[in-house]
Amino acid sequence: MGFKKPHIAVVLGLVALFVALIFQIIAVAATGWYKQKYSETTYGLWGICTSATCADYTSVSDTIKATRAFALLGLIVIIFALAAGILIMFIDKKVMNIIAGGVAIAAGVFVLIGIGIFLGTYLHDTIIANTLQYYQLSYCFALTVVAFVLCIASGIAFILPNIL
Repeated sequence: MGFKKPHIAVVLGLVALFVALIFQIIAVAATGWYKQKYSETTYGLWGICTSATCADYTSVSDTIKATRAFALLGLIVIIFALAAGILIMFIDKKVMNIIAGGVAIAAGVFVLIGIGIFLGTYLHDTIIANTLQYYQLSYCFALTVVAFVLCIASGIAFILPNIL
């Protein structure tokens, strides 16, 4: 089992997956999923921050718990996909490309489910309360969406050398 020169698509997939990992870590940890438009209050998966202080939520809805779960599952599976992608350089089998690609796509699916749950809840709650004009999605939500796209792209990049 020696090092082999990877296909350029695999290298691009690894870079994309590494960036997705960084973005997903930031998105899960920070409090910037949405914010109030006319104040400095931001809301995350774990807490709320104002311009002066941050605090953990005292209680959370089941949809936030589900968003947390899928965001964390996506993060964990991104790590496994990254490890599988690195193994492509050492295991000279086409099946390794397919495994790494499948795991990367699975990570993207977990992240997408978390995005869907959060966005559905956010839109439902703000539209029902007629407060949509007072809130906006923020940088953590955007980072998670980009992480999803990068996971799917890296999964395709890992599988691509088998097709070419």
